[in-house]
Amino acid sequence: MLDLEIIFNLSIIIPALVGIYVFGSIKKEYRYFIITIITGALHEYNMEFQILPYFIFDAILTMFYSQFFLLLYFKWDTEKNPRSKKIFIHALVFIIITIDQYYDYISIYHIKWGSIFCQIGISLYGIRLLNQFQNNLIGEKEGFSRKLIIIPFLVFSVYYATINILMHFLFNADTQTIFNNLYNVIRWINFLSYISYTLALLWAPKKEQFL
Repeated sequence: MLDLEIIFNLSIIIPALVGIYVFGSIKKEYRYFIITIITGALHEYNMEFQILPYFIFDAILTMFYSQFFLLLYFKWDTEKNPRSKKIFIHALVFIIITIDQYYDYISIYHIKWGSIFCQIGISLYGIRLLNQFQNNLIGEKEGFSRKLIIIPFLVFSVYYATINILMHFLFNADTQTIFNNLYNVIRWINFLSYISYTLALLWAPKKEQFL
């Protein structure tokens, strides 16, 4: 019988399969999100079955999540940013995460400050988009689909960052049980996020058809 933890971790295959199914029929920007989900699914399966070294997939996943969420959010932003600004932000995030992954690889005691900073920054950008959606002339279904992506990512990012920062400073033998329980909540957040992502992709607007 599969452990509940393994089921939760591998349940990312659900939005990944849905994403593959709808990949050719939905708007282009959603494909950026599908790529991150597929990469995340490969990462989870790699952790369970140890196909490739963990740090390789972890570095790839972190980079994909940051870069493709930026692409997605830039596309959704009604206040269009200059191309030069977008390129600068993409490059800055790439450099920060690359340095972060390097120091994480050489030291097991390193906390991923750079990755956490980028993830929180992208999440806060998502809040800005949520505010824009209220006044934007997009369909109700499309707006809801976007929220089903932005809100779970925001919740996960804030919770993950908070727990890791607290653990970095407060983790010891006395607090180990508390932090283990708090960390296990991430699996529930992930599982609920995967359900939300699946619905978001099923309700995502289709690309325009031309005669």
